[in-house]
Amino acid sequence: METTYEDFEPLCNWQRAQNCDTLDVHLPGFKRQQLRVQLSSSGIITITGERQLDEAKAIKSRFRKEFPVSKVCQPNQIRAKFCNGVLSLVMPKQVSIISGASGNVTSGKFLRSTMNMNKRVVLEIIIAICWLLAVRAYVQKCCQCSHLGN
Repeated sequence: METTYEDFEPLCNWQRAQNCDTLDVHLPGFKRQQLRVQLSSSGIITITGERQLDEAKAIKSRFRKEFPVSKVCQPNQIRAKFCNGVLSLVMPKQVSIISGASGNVTSGKFLRSTMNMNKRVVLEIIIAICWLLAVRAYVQKCCQCSHLGN
């Protein structure tokens, strides 16, 4: 007997917050083992599912949904949870430390630029200290020589 498919369009709700986006996909009658969630390298989340509706008639229900992941989300931190027929995808965002006139500076970029700036400042301080020590040694030597000559 040939399998017949009925396409299913699940209800999807987005919840957007400052620190994360959450997508709830309502999948009544589905089990966790019947679902698949994939994240492509191009930043697209694909959710698919398939379940048996009627074994005697070989009828299956299936769906496929695709969603772009926000550029500010951290792809390696995305988590999925399936509970009571609802698949929840939590997509944490990069935390903003500073907001400027040109927009937000993300923590990673800010910390890297701060570290680079701190390295430069430390190097300049070390050079200044070395220069001061060299000048001090020269002055002491000159003062000792002129003092000894008196």
